[in-house]
Amino acid sequence: MGSGFGWGKDAVHLKAKLRVPRIDLAGYKAALHEKLSEALAQAGCKWLYTVDEIIPTWSGASRATLSPLASYVGYSLVIGVMSTAPNRIDVGIAHGSATFEGNQDTGLYSFSYATTLPWLIVNEYNNANTFINPKTGQPYFHLTHPGPYHFQQAAAKALRAYLAAELEGLPDVRKYITTRTVSIG
Repeated sequence: MGSGFGWGKDAVHLKAKLRVPRIDLAGYKAALHEKLSEALAQAGCKWLYTVDEIIPTWSGASRATLSPLASYVGYSLVIGVMSTAPNRIDVGIAHGSATFEGNQDTGLYSFSYATTLPWLIVNEYNNANTFINPKTGQPYFHLTHPGPYHFQQAAAKALRAYLAAELEGLPDVRKYITTRTVSIG
């Protein structure tokens, strides 16, 4: 006499078909890397475009500090020199630095820009024309386009707006999921 449970003649036998998901993680990471690398380069271009619109041209030095980042992201940076100014493009290039990293393994995608150009730093935060020589009572500078530029703040705002829109279109992980049917019993 069996109870319907156990291994006797009255045992219950089940049959099932299960769908087992598989994720092509390498494929998804490659697609994500391609998308994020392109988005990072475009973000760098948006950042540079905003800065390029703000920093005025005189000797070329201030804009030339952007050269390292422009070369990383493929941005066509136009550096001009006013006819009344000395050519300081090489000075600017020497005072600018940048990094650009898109690492699929770590998931880190970033770029940076830095400058040590003294007058660009001063003009970023100040109107240099207001700096008065205490001995003469006259301004030290007579800039046609004085600061403050606030280019970092404006470029960061443009960058955030671009990335918010761009990153909504990340690769759909569902394209990298496949299923396999497994029969039991």
